[in-house]
Amino acid sequence: MNSLVFDLWDQGPPDGLVQYSDAEALADQTGDDQRLNRVYSNVSQPTITVHKTAQERATGAAVVVFPGGGYRDVWIDKEGHDIARWLNLFGVTAVVVKYRTAPVPAQETMRDGVLLATLADAKRAMRLVRHHAGEWNIDPDRVGSIGFSAGGHLILRLVAQADGGNPDAADPVEQWSSKPNFSILIYPAVPPDLSNLGPDAGPMFIVNGGQDTLTPPRGALRLCQALMEAGIPAELHLFRQGEHGFGLGITGGSVRQWMDLCEEWMRELGYLAPR
Repeated sequence: MNSLVFDLWDQGPPDGLVQYSDAEALADQTGDDQRLNRVYSNVSQPTITVHKTAQERATGAAVVVFPGGGYRDVWIDKEGHDIARWLNLFGVTAVVVKYRTAPVPAQETMRDGVLLATLADAKRAMRLVRHHAGEWNIDPDRVGSIGFSAGGHLILRLVAQADGGNPDAADPVEQWSSKPNFSILIYPAVPPDLSNLGPDAGPMFIVNGGQDTLTPPRGALRLCQALMEAGIPAELHLFRQGEHGFGLGITGGSVRQWMDLCEEWMRELGYLAPR
């Protein structure tokens, strides 16, 4: 598998919303199973890692991956690179976003700035993928997103505020759309107001575990209902088991079926059709 790392902003983020003196920190949360599980904090210089799928499998589809971490951390392996490797297995190029975070310990005074910064990073990541579509063997009309916990919250904000790009922008990246063609939300943190999700939001696939106390199933249920009422195609899988943060579900139980269900959903909607 080929992977490439790029700065999200060539000259650094232009908005100056997240600036602090503490250096970026990396914690190793690797457990007994020895699966790499790194967690970044104090991120002020966001990046993307492009995981190209094997040429013989390539479908032209791409998914931009937004790990969780409560906007304080980025769980880069468990909800990022592990997810990318799974997507690669069935011909999807995956792009993992290490977006900006609040400083640790979090400062309430920076909350609004962090929310604006992460939204800007999410839009930039979507545009970058489309800008490099030819180079990365991607169909710009089949670029989706997947988010975990806060990453799902970020996607919902992105979908609500996405734009078609600025054709007059001096930066060619900014000329591309920031809207995902489809979205996958895994135990998402659901905002209280969903009224800004319009019918052009694109299909959504939602998964939640019944034992999740951090992002309880009622949020996913409320989201699915709001999507259906807005005329947005939605599919919800609520598993009896599954605590918050199950990722690929390697700990076992029925919740690990979400991966097969999600792949089939993408296939049924035509996103995995060979180019």
